[in-house]
Amino acid sequence: MKNYLILLVFPLFFFTKINAQITLSQSNYPLSVLGVDTLKKTNTGTIFPLLAPATNATWDMSSLMDTTPIYYDYRVSSITHQYADSNIYKLMNYNYQGNAQLDIANTGIFEYGIDIFNYSISLFTLTSGATDNLSILTQNMMYSSPLTIINFPATYGNNWGSDYFSDLNYQLSVSAWGYNHAPGYRRSHTIEKDTVTGWGKMRVKNFAGLPSSWFDVLQVQTTITTIDSFFLNGAPFNPAYLSAFLLTQGAKTTTYKQNYYRIGEVTPLESVLFTDSTYAHPYSATTHTQRLVNVGVEDLVENPLVVYPNPVTGNYINVKLPINGQEWNYELVDISGKIIQSGKLNGSPGITQIELLNDVNNGEYLLKISTGKELSYIGEITIGR
Repeated sequence: MKNYLILLVFPLFFFTKINAQITLSQSNYPLSVLGVDTLKKTNTGTIFPLLAPATNATWDMSSLMDTTPIYYDYRVSSITHQYADSNIYKLMNYNYQGNAQLDIANTGIFEYGIDIFNYSISLFTLTSGATDNLSILTQNMMYSSPLTIINFPATYGNNWGSDYFSDLNYQLSVSAWGYNHAPGYRRSHTIEKDTVTGWGKMRVKNFAGLPSSWFDVLQVQTTITTIDSFFLNGAPFNPAYLSAFLLTQGAKTTTYKQNYYRIGEVTPLESVLFTDSTYAHPYSATTHTQRLVNVGVEDLVENPLVVYPNPVTGNYINVKLPINGQEWNYELVDISGKIIQSGKLNGSPGITQIELLNDVNNGEYLLKISTGKELSYIGEITIGR
């Protein structure tokens, strides 16, 4: 009877699925990050799964309704700041783009500031002035102290925090108010608190809109509190003009977020925004799918798809195809998202070539290679013939 009970219990124990808890440390990360960061944002009205903090959890995000991919670049920005993560930021109600200055040290991943590009935003719909505009200047917006993205070693139960100031410079032109490139700045005081609240496995949608493989992740819960103050011509912004921009001097905003990190990635696999501190009501998510191709497509792991040379100085792009007997297609896409050239590749394993058309100009492009509906490769490629 005792032996019979042992046989009943043993299979249940043996086949119980145990996920692996991961720990993030400097040794998990590459020396540099170059290439394309591909994002998918959820559409309004999507239904989220349960994302409560848990250990040995399973979070399935593959049912979310999301957009087509949006592409940004990772670049090595300088010797001081090893990584640059492109992103969209906001001043008042207007968007601008910049590269976050990131660095990986033995104690963690840190953000030191943002390299911001010059943007001029028309204010015509707000002021009716044909030449009225808000100009965000090219600048390095540095933080008074580094923002800790991840503190090493990061594992379940760890927590860390950041507290810093930053100034974003701009120029304001509103003819009715007598401003012509008037210098101003937004001063932000940001306090961030991070806690590793869970671990388990997650899957998301891949490029084709299908469920990806399951990935080991750490769940990091984040609270970000920001106090913004606005200045113009060296003095606090006129209260009447603040109301025109729907702003409040010294306004405090609090953001509640969960990030799900995989080993070796500067950005999280999934970033989810919540309405309040209970983290019970998600309303928006961003999926970073830049590594899904390499991790999720099993037949490419031992026979990787390779593209060279880069930059391309002649008329051909060489592609080494893996051995899987499928039909391969390619698209060459410019920075605006327009398909410049497309076609089929030789389905035989080995080296095949893409012959560039004469009207393909020099510049930066994305090369996408797929088998059927499954995107198997995407990468930035420079053409300089």
